[in-house]
Amino acid sequence: MIAHTPVLAIVDESYDVEETTQPFGKRWGGEVMTLTKEHLAALQEGKLVAVDVMAEYVVFLRLQTESVKLKTP
Repeated sequence: MIAHTPVLAIVDESYDVEETTQPFGKRWGGEVMTLTKEHLAALQEGKLVAVDVMAEYVVFLRLQTESVKLKTP
């Protein structure tokens, strides 16, 4: 069985993904994306925010309306 690894984490600040392995392990790139009040309002209205990642992938963000306890690695 493959162990589940976290795909979402809350961190205090961005970090150099090429120099550290936390919290996801080694990665080859990273970006900082900022959500505006308009983005947050759209999420609260049930819409998704589509994010272009390195002109190669799309990540869709949505607001979870019920509380979920995040597991720490």
